[in-house]
Amino acid sequence: MIKGINGWTFPAGTRWADAARLARRAGFDAIEPILEAHGELTPATDEGSCRQVGTAIRELGLEVGSLATGLFWETHYTSPEAAVRTRARELTIAGLDRARWLGAPALLVVPGVVGHFERPKQPVIGYADALNYACEALEKLSAEAESRGVVIAVENVWNQFLLSPVEMREFIDRVNSPWVGVYLDVGNVLKFGFPRDWIDTLGQRITRVHLKDFKLEVGTIDGFCPLGDGDVDWPAVMAALRRQRYDGPITFEGPGDLTDISGRIDRILAAG
Repeated sequence: MIKGINGWTFPAGTRWADAARLARRAGFDAIEPILEAHGELTPATDEGSCRQVGTAIRELGLEVGSLATGLFWETHYTSPEAAVRTRARELTIAGLDRARWLGAPALLVVPGVVGHFERPKQPVIGYADALNYACEALEKLSAEAESRGVVIAVENVWNQFLLSPVEMREFIDRVNSPWVGVYLDVGNVLKFGFPRDWIDTLGQRITRVHLKDFKLEVGTIDGFCPLGDGDVDWPAVMAALRRQRYDGPITFEGPGDLTDISGRIDRILAAG
């Protein structure tokens, strides 16, 4: 497996070449840049600039593990507004282009929002409608992903949608494309189930993995904590990943000191 770090760990405004240099110094092998509304990488960043970022990262000895973005939280396939759903598809194509230019093999996608974790009492859309809209969008977008050689990696997040490993498996199988897979977030799973169960249920559908830890007794976003300090059974997680022959990036997502994070991942790898 490849030890990666997500771009949100770095201070806002950090240039990607500088982030890669710091990550490499701390012992990481891959970095996951972020596509944001403003900054060095946006949905409007031109091809030349994207290629320069990707080249700079690789020249520092790191892989571009994938391209992440939080933009799908507000612009998503499951909006009740047709214009927003159209913009979400356009955002996906823009992300796929920039991932290809960066040399990132996967694009993280939040597949929809039935409920937002910051507004849990305000449903966005009915669950059945969300399933249909998300599946329809990804069925069409799978051809765009294939033409660019970039996998769409659907992440499990606190969106009150795709809440079980069986449902996620059936959703991916319904889309029925090798270019649409799962971005498994270990910490996000813990509130709704057991990470090793998700891994064994999803199997080869898992294309990327985020590492986070979580304290169940807290139960809110404040429960996310440094790796090893929460309730994730890391030996079981690593055993399940190896059982499914996952050998891609395992990417930490969250705040913290790079050297400390790197050491914690090393201990997880050694223990598992």
